[in-house]
Amino acid sequence: MVDDNTLREDISFLRQMAESGRKGPILGGIFLAAAGVVFGLACIVSWLGYEDILPIHGWGQLWIWIAAFAVFWIIWLVLFRRMRSANDALVPGNASATFGVIWGVCGMAVMVAFVAVEVVTWRLNAPVVQSGFVPIIFAFYGAAWMANGALAKRRWMMLAGVGSFLFAIAIAFMANTTTQILVMGAGLLLLLTLPGLKLVADEAHPKGQQ
Repeated sequence: MVDDNTLREDISFLRQMAESGRKGPILGGIFLAAAGVVFGLACIVSWLGYEDILPIHGWGQLWIWIAAFAVFWIIWLVLFRRMRSANDALVPGNASATFGVIWGVCGMAVMVAFVAVEVVTWRLNAPVVQSGFVPIIFAFYGAAWMANGALAKRRWMMLAGVGSFLFAIAIAFMANTTTQILVMGAGLLLLLTLPGLKLVADEAHPKGQQ
């Protein structure tokens, strides 16, 4: 059984890790930027189909997302290999390692949530349940930004977290409407792409980060 002293020591250790690496650049922002662009554009194209602006209906809507995942996977592999090659001699700081872990877990949570929502939809034969998945995505994003912001002491990440939570609530009010997917696309660009580009800029100019 874990006593209070052990728990305090563990918390203190995690805090020291974050403090020791928080002033260095946080690697990985380019992946978030790419994800925001790819899936944000997929949302916009999907919305154009639903609004009959583009002739995309039925299975075409599904193929938009299959294509988006395929494109992002290719981009991820290219970026990962380039980053590994460029940073062979670089030892990532603790804040950077924490960032990667938190966003990796966030990604897994989003996928599990997707499967869970699909199971509920199937069990209840209620497709409308799927509208609840989008707010869940932004709630996870908010948790990831807030956790990283607190550990790395980046105030702007905390703001991104608050923005993600607000988007989650706002999008919930748009459930089962075509507007929801358009606002989702805007949210991905604002809360993944822009913060991701901010991290990329911090990599190039590490001084003065906050």
